[in-house]
Amino acid sequence: MSQRQLFLNHLAQTTDFPLSLEIEKAEGVYLYARGGKKYLDLISGISVSNVGHRHPKVIHAIQEQLDKYLHLMVYGEYIQYPQVQLARRLSERMGEGFESVYFVNSGSEATEGALKLARRYTGRPEIIYMDKAYHGSTSGALS
Repeated sequence: MSQRQLFLNHLAQTTDFPLSLEIEKAEGVYLYARGGKKYLDLISGISVSNVGHRHPKVIHAIQEQLDKYLHLMVYGEYIQYPQVQLARRLSERMGEGFESVYFVNSGSEATEGALKLARRYTGRPEIIYMDKAYHGSTSGALS
């Protein structure tokens, strides 16, 4: 069975017609497929892809963090200095009225959090959304 067929059979796609490109590496704003063909990455993706794939400063920060620990519970159980510092900096930049920061693991969780916040703030259950657009993989983000 080809890599493409394995992908289509066993992994969840987010569109009806996935590109199914066999990507071997990414650098900056480019993706490199099997065979060396270069593509401009207009989808970007998760994490830090908005600063380019394999950005040296991001790689350095990850390596520094790996020397300390890989993962801890992030939902208010342990005080983590970098997280507290980032929250403070974000709050300061946002200005008055933005004293809290809600860190999440994914875009789906961010969408869910925004839905809950909008419903709580307005008291209304209805949400305006874009039809046939990807907002995440959780039940709330999909609806």
